[in-house]
Amino acid sequence: MNYSMVKSLILKDWYFHRRAILLSLAGGVVSLGIVALGGKAGFFIGLVFLISIIITIAATLVMNTLVGERENQTLAFVMSLPISYLEYTTAKILGNLLIFVPFWLTLVAGSLALIVAAPVIHGLFAFTAIMAVEILVSTCLMIAVALVTESKGWTISAMIAGNLAINVVGYIVAHIPGIANGMWGKAIQWSPAASISLATEFALIALLLGGALFIQSRKREFI
Repeated sequence: MNYSMVKSLILKDWYFHRRAILLSLAGGVVSLGIVALGGKAGFFIGLVFLISIIITIAATLVMNTLVGERENQTLAFVMSLPISYLEYTTAKILGNLLIFVPFWLTLVAGSLALIVAAPVIHGLFAFTAIMAVEILVSTCLMIAVALVTESKGWTISAMIAGNLAINVVGYIVAHIPGIANGMWGKAIQWSPAASISLATEFALIALLLGGALFIQSRKREFI
């Protein structure tokens, strides 16, 4: 593994997206402020803004760091460097995760902190945690599809599928008895159903990224 080259590719992606990440983080903090101080209307408006910001920055990263390199014909230059397709894939997966996950974690931690600080919505703790990880699953789906297909069309399809899945999963989770029974209560409840849901999501993340690595490792031509 050419660790130096992998590190350089990760730093390159961070450098070109640092402003977008910092601006999105600021927007996320503002959204949390609206949730905290805006009353009932502000709660829903701020929540929509927050989710939109997270999803948008995830899609931007994937489109620019993966699909964009193929469209801008910079992939050929990158692959002319002393790096294998597996190393390139590793750099892109780690790069996207190392850029996105700290941003995601910061906003998710802020959301959970607000829930803990407001007794009236304590019951939403488990649901919020599960849906936050679902957004991460959607992001990993986009990364995997973009890496394997290098196609804007397929990546956009994955983005749409992931966004639809967030709504579907949200509905399903909200109707799981072990989670739904405590959602509107004033106490934080964590049930076995919540643990199973999170474990399933993390297993899916591992499957998506592991599958992308496996497929990419078998490629021999960078066309």
